[in-house]
Amino acid sequence: MPRRPEFVALSALLMSSVALSVDIMLPALGEIARDFSLRDDNDRQFIIVALFLGLTFGQLLFGPLSDTLGRRPMILAGLGFFIAGAVVSAVAPSFEVMIAGRLMQGFGAAGPRIVTVAMIRDRFEGRPMAEILSLVMGIFIFVPIVAPSLGQALLFLIPWRVLFLVLAIIGMVAASWLLLRQPETLAHPTPLSLQAYLGSTKAVILSPVAMAYTVAGACCYGALLGYVNSAQQLFQDVYRLGDAFALWFGVSAAFVSLATFVNSRLVQRYAMEKICIAAIAVLLVWSLGFDWLFRSRGSLPGLWSWMLFNGVALFLLGLTFGNVNAIALRQFGQMAGVASALVASLNAAISLVIAWRIGSAFDGTVSAMMLGYLSCSAAALLLMLCADRFGALAWQKR
Repeated sequence: MPRRPEFVALSALLMSSVALSVDIMLPALGEIARDFSLRDDNDRQFIIVALFLGLTFGQLLFGPLSDTLGRRPMILAGLGFFIAGAVVSAVAPSFEVMIAGRLMQGFGAAGPRIVTVAMIRDRFEGRPMAEILSLVMGIFIFVPIVAPSLGQALLFLIPWRVLFLVLAIIGMVAASWLLLRQPETLAHPTPLSLQAYLGSTKAVILSPVAMAYTVAGACCYGALLGYVNSAQQLFQDVYRLGDAFALWFGVSAAFVSLATFVNSRLVQRYAMEKICIAAIAVLLVWSLGFDWLFRSRGSLPGLWSWMLFNGVALFLLGLTFGNVNAIALRQFGQMAGVASALVASLNAAISLVIAWRIGSAFDGTVSAMMLGYLSCSAAALLLMLCADRFGALAWQKR
């Protein structure tokens, strides 16, 4: 059994598979679009969307199966799909085959992404578990900052296809590390029961608070993904930053990382619901103000103006990410595995649709992203206020 520092490092590597697969590829999207002669510039965004689509379906499978078949087998199975998908994408003769590989890669990434949390729960509980998760997330949140720069640096040395092989090698390292150093952590497997699964699913779907915060969280994450989908086009094609794109994208990602750190302090003093409602209310007002400012000028905002707006917007969104899932899952202690898989999959599916809609509307300006921030923050705020009301009524009935 590895000691705590090694366990934290392994867990962080496993959970970072999705973020790494997205962010390391961002600097290469333009080259991929040119090599495949894509007719629509926005089609390159499917390289990101396909990964999250595979992740959505994978989470529904790997989470529940890990309660029956064990943590290690499910993580290793996921890494197998992840590696295979990366290889398919690397050698793809057409854009359609590459997208199929990315679907497979996202499906496989769901294994380490979801099951690693269960593995941590098996070994630790209470305050020690919170400490481990905080350390893991502390490493995890730096991936979006450094991965684009890593991808950009590698592109100076290797073709973009080799980036997929780099991801495959990282998957092999993670699988080998898990096999050699981490024993199975599931002490008491539970029989796989369709009736129990459907019962847990029904309980989650019929919970107003859980569903409201699941959809609200998807709105928040969808706004973020909408920006990520268009970031390469915005920074490289519109603002013409060239190879400096990775640096500017990393600066934006740092605001989300800062928000995660700030939120870990805020939750010690304030209720998670209040933090989420306050953050999204401020985001709505902030977006309305800048939308009016940008429209009144009638032209593309300057780079620094956009960075100011977007940095604050990402910070406010970041204050919600750690809280919405915790609120949605709070009442499902006895069915945490199935509930977490369902909430994660619903969140991913809804946010994927939102992100695709924002990304596909990109027209060389920030209009689509501004509309995304506005509509998503308004919808999320309404859902959170309704959930707050439902929660108060449920407490009164007790």
